[in-house]
Amino acid sequence: MIDTSQQVGDLRARRRNATRIEIQQAALELFEENGFEATTVDEIAAAAGVSPRTFFRYFPTKEECVLFDLYGFDEALESCLRAVDPADFALADIESAYRDVIAGFDDQRSEVAANFKRIQKLVLATPALSRAALGRYTDKSRQLPEMIGAGTSARSRVHVRMIIEIANLEVQCAFEEWAESDDVGDEGERELLAIYDDVCARMRTLGGVATRSAENA
Repeated sequence: MIDTSQQVGDLRARRRNATRIEIQQAALELFEENGFEATTVDEIAAAAGVSPRTFFRYFPTKEECVLFDLYGFDEALESCLRAVDPADFALADIESAYRDVIAGFDDQRSEVAANFKRIQKLVLATPALSRAALGRYTDKSRQLPEMIGAGTSARSRVHVRMIIEIANLEVQCAFEEWAESDDVGDEGERELLAIYDDVCARMRTLGGVATRSAENA
């Protein structure tokens, strides 16, 4: 027997997601054409064919309609935290989770990759969006360690937070290099997955440099 309630729920979820995407696409076009600061929520809503009230039902701010996680990074991070023992939690766990997400849309010719790069370029070019993106990462790194349980020590939660912040810095740096890779030099467009792996390797090198600096101090 078909579970009609589940079908209805799935249909509603797809419609909500489609509306989010329509609002985002309208916002991106207006931000690119007129600038972020000059564009109003009313203009975005009109371009998306919804009311301002509907806009705010989906997004609390203009920034969030660009930055909301359509691609699965937040879900991957939360799943990673649920699956790993806090005592054994390591940077490589989040790197692996993020790598799987990136691998899912790393085809440079795909519509998903093109839209994602479009968003990253806009974020880099817009100070308000850059600040909002940084704030979003900071909020996540503060909130998510609580998922490991109230019974864990403050030291364990801080350890998890440190790892999350380093992992998020890696992915931010990879996004930035990727967004600019087809604009500079003769190297041409690089794949995000290769850039991400390279950034992760360089982060470990920085750790070695920091250790040697402390030993020589």
